[in-house]
Amino acid sequence: MHAGEMDQTRSGRGSVSRFREGLLLLVEGGRFLRNERRLWPLATVPVLFATILVGMAVSLFWVRLELIHEAWISVLPIFEATTWWAWIWVGPGKLLFWLVGWLGVVVAFAFSLIVALLLANLLSAPFLDQLSQRVEAIERGESPPSSTGMAGFVKETLRSFAAELQRIVFLGVIWIGLTGVGFVVPGAHLVTGPLLIATTVLLLPLDYAGFALDRRQVPFRSRRRWLWANLPTMTGFGGVAFFACLVPGLNLLIMPALVTAGTLLVLRISPPDSA
Repeated sequence: MHAGEMDQTRSGRGSVSRFREGLLLLVEGGRFLRNERRLWPLATVPVLFATILVGMAVSLFWVRLELIHEAWISVLPIFEATTWWAWIWVGPGKLLFWLVGWLGVVVAFAFSLIVALLLANLLSAPFLDQLSQRVEAIERGESPPSSTGMAGFVKETLRSFAAELQRIVFLGVIWIGLTGVGFVVPGAHLVTGPLLIATTVLLLPLDYAGFALDRRQVPFRSRRRWLWANLPTMTGFGGVAFFACLVPGLNLLIMPALVTAGTLLVLRISPPDSA
């Protein structure tokens, strides 16, 4: 079946079915790597980078845990009981905001892990790019890409770094903007926190499919259209990727499987305006 026919078939399927397809992409990516042992050397390098950077993120976060909690608490309203009966509403209010403060800590910890993994992606970009190329060649039944020599290797490495850096900067601008609003505007973090998670879930598929999209020279505007046109699948894939990155241990091993899944996603759902 041609790519256009596959896209047309998917467009006629229900949102639940396409969401489930996105959920299973990570499993398929992991199964693909398990069956293709020749890809293991390329997949090992990103795991090493992830292990080092996530370990550093967890250590720094643990050292600053109380300060982070105090920072969240400082932006919340302070309840004071002037009479004994005021504790009827002051007590539950204090408990609620104490829980909100720790919820903010959990959100901050989640995003510290995401940032560490994105930095690992940046350092691993040349290896992940090669992995994506080989996954695509195997899936298409083609020969692996041949070596382009030292000059070609340097060029591809710089291209991979530049493309991954652009994706990280784009995500960073969104995160910093929403986090800044949450700290400056009282009570806004109750909205910006969930919004940060939702934005990350939506944009992660573009990150892990980015290597295959870069090779097709798909512009960012077309990537956005591709994302919204296949929102159920992207939400399923992005949600699984987000929560998988939060699981201790699994987040150190998951990057190669995510890039493999992102490459399979591009092969199954053709992006618009691809070269």
